[in-house]
Amino acid sequence: MRAGFGRSCITPPLGTRMSGFGGRDEKRGAETIHDDLFCRVVYAEHGGEKALIAGFDLLFFAREHADRMKAAVGRALDLTPRQILLNTSHTHAGPCVDRWGYSSSHLPDLGYLALVESALVRAAIEAKRRACEVTVWAGQGTTRLPVSRRKPDGKGGVEWRPYPQGKVCNTVPFCAFRDKTGNTVAFLYSVSCHPSTIGGWTMSADYPGVACNRLDTHFGQPCSVFLQGAGGDTKACTIADGRDEVDVAWRSGTPADVEKAGVIVAEDVIKAVEKGPVECKPLLKSALAEMEWPLEKLPGRDVLAENARSEDPVRRLMAQSRLADLDRWGNLPDKAGLLIQGIQLAEGLRIVAVEGELVAELGLEVMAAFRSGTTFALGYSNGTGLYLPNSRMLKEGGYEAESSHEYGFAAKLKSGVEELLARGVADLKRAAIG
Repeated sequence: MRAGFGRSCITPPLGTRMSGFGGRDEKRGAETIHDDLFCRVVYAEHGGEKALIAGFDLLFFAREHADRMKAAVGRALDLTPRQILLNTSHTHAGPCVDRWGYSSSHLPDLGYLALVESALVRAAIEAKRRACEVTVWAGQGTTRLPVSRRKPDGKGGVEWRPYPQGKVCNTVPFCAFRDKTGNTVAFLYSVSCHPSTIGGWTMSADYPGVACNRLDTHFGQPCSVFLQGAGGDTKACTIADGRDEVDVAWRSGTPADVEKAGVIVAEDVIKAVEKGPVECKPLLKSALAEMEWPLEKLPGRDVLAENARSEDPVRRLMAQSRLADLDRWGNLPDKAGLLIQGIQLAEGLRIVAVEGELVAELGLEVMAAFRSGTTFALGYSNGTGLYLPNSRMLKEGGYEAESSHEYGFAAKLKSGVEELLARGVADLKRAAIG
């Protein structure tokens, strides 16, 4: 196998509209830059097959913007969409390239999208140019970073509070591509935890940026790519020690909290690497499919009209938009179309990436679907989608279950998501991702 690494800066100019915290994003654009944002790329080729894996310090792409990026890099490197994986770290302190929440009512920032497109193509060309013969090494460790944010309220529901006893996906899969001298030329790793540590109008890659910098230092050169996993229902432990008038609560973090979170991740990854990964026989394949996730019964016009008068501005905006769709087209979508992608890098080493905010328990189910080896279970890939909670969470409620309107859907997901996801993984296996 041949593999190479490339990266390009995607830090926008000051004043650029941000995305991640709805009310903040409407007030004004970025005022300062704490640290640069990057697009990081690994290119691989083996046995006549090629693949490109790109990680971005962004919240998430709207599907149409992800498709634009795939088209651009596909033209440059002669790749098809199934061979290109775009994953976003989900930093809440970056610029807007999505249509989540208020962003649905704004025109796309075409200037910034052009910047990201050019940066991706440059990084991809650099990665291919630098590709060399490599061996593939894989393994996994664990991290202390994620804490569940779904605390049971004792009444069958949940509260938005730190819940250290809650189930999280603390598995950290990693893959190292090493040249003939043993140097790491490219390094993929995944953590499942929201990078929503800080707010305000300061641009930051949040903890993934800190972790990548420290790993690059450890390996002696820029080579690391962070991939966001199944972190939809977790936040960083560094901000899980706040208080309000009732109980322990999440607090607004500081740059010091970001640094601490990134150090935790880097130390946990280095510890796993030093325990000794396993060399894997290269095997490069890819597959891409679209799944249809059914929604609950769609609301009638009267319910939409009531929501269009809601005090919640995002709910009001979405209801008004859906009423306009209903008037124009006569119906509304009753399914969410979500992409699922598989990339096999070696025997026993695979990536399964879903378009949506995958929660921890679903990520663990993806990993459990493969009996051996190392599995990257990713969300936040190739588009925005919506929150993907499991059936129990849909019954319990809480933000992950009730926020579908923020993603433009008129109803929430139906229960049975576990079966749908398992079916998607099975389809990838039939396409020789194993």
